[in-house]
Amino acid sequence: MRNERTGRTGLGAGMIVAVVAMVVAGCGGPDANPGAAGDSATERAIRIGAVLPTFGHPFFAAQKRGMETAARELGVDLEVRDGKDDDRIQLEQVEALLSRGVAALVFCPRNQDAAVRAVEVANQERVPVVALNRRVNGGEVVAYVGADDREAGRAQAKALLEAVGPEGGKVLYLLGTQGSSPQVERMAGFREVIEGCPEITIVDARFADFRADQAKAVMMAWVQRYAPGEIRAIVAQNDEMALSAAEVARDEGWSEVVVIGCDGTEGAFAAVRSGLLRATVLQDAADQGAKALRVAVDTVKGNPPTGDVLTPLPVIDQANVDQYRPSY
Repeated sequence: MRNERTGRTGLGAGMIVAVVAMVVAGCGGPDANPGAAGDSATERAIRIGAVLPTFGHPFFAAQKRGMETAARELGVDLEVRDGKDDDRIQLEQVEALLSRGVAALVFCPRNQDAAVRAVEVANQERVPVVALNRRVNGGEVVAYVGADDREAGRAQAKALLEAVGPEGGKVLYLLGTQGSSPQVERMAGFREVIEGCPEITIVDARFADFRADQAKAVMMAWVQRYAPGEIRAIVAQNDEMALSAAEVARDEGWSEVVVIGCDGTEGAFAAVRSGLLRATVLQDAADQGAKALRVAVDTVKGNPPTGDVLTPLPVIDQANVDQYRPSY
C-alpha cells in the first residue's frame, strides 16, 4: 500500500507478519538442518532404510527388532525391507529405498559378491551404507557392524579341540548360505585352527543354507553313509543346523557325537544345558541391529565411526550357560 504522508510504498501489518513467518520458516524451521545433533525434532526427520536377507529367519527377525527398538529410542524414521532370500530382490529393495529419499542405508546382504551392485548404486546416490552382519566384496561402506566371523570359526574349532581331546577324530561340517561372508569367514577361521591338528579330519562338508530342514536332509544322508561311532563331531555354522543335526544323530544312535553350533539361540542354550549340544558361539543379533542403526544415524549427523564395530563372541558351554542370555 502507498503511504500518503511519505509517498513511499510499504507493507501492511498483516503482510509483515506473513513475511516474518516465511523468514522464520526458511531459516529456523525443523527441516532447515535435518542432521543437527541434539534436536529431537530434527532426529525425527532422519529417514533410515534397511534391507535384510529375509524376514523368515529368526536371526534376521531379531536384527529387525533391534533396529526398530533403537529407532524408537532415537526418534528416527526406519523402513526395513525383506530381501526374500533373493539377491535380485535385495537390489530392488535398495533401489526402492533410495527412491524414497533415505538418508542412510543399513544393508545385510544375502551374498557378499552379489551385493556389490546394490552398494554401488547407493554410492552413486551419495547415500552412506552400513554393512550389517555380512560383509560386501565391493563398493564403499561406512563400516561393518557385526561379529568377526573368522574369529567365530576359530572359537568353534577351539571348542571342538577341547571336546574331542588329543585323539581327535572325523568331523562333519555343515555350511550356511554359499557365498555369504559368515559361510566363507567361519570356514576360514575354523580351518586356520585345525590345520595344525592332523588328528582332526573333515571327512565331509555340505551346504545347508543356515536352515534346519536342509541340515536335517544332509544329516539323514550322512547317517546312511557313516556308522555309529565313526564320526567324532559335527560342526555347524549356525544353531538351527546344529540342533537339527544333533536331533537326527541322537535318534539314529550316534550317542557319543559332539555337536557344536553358532549364534547362541534360545534353543541352543537349552540344548547345551541338556547335553544335546556341546557348545555354541554367541552373537547377539538384536544388539547388532541396534548398533548398525546407531552408526547410520551418527553418520548422517556427520559423526561416522573410525572403523568396524565388532560385537563379542563368547563360547557358551555347560560351565557358563547361565551367565549369558540367548541371542534370540
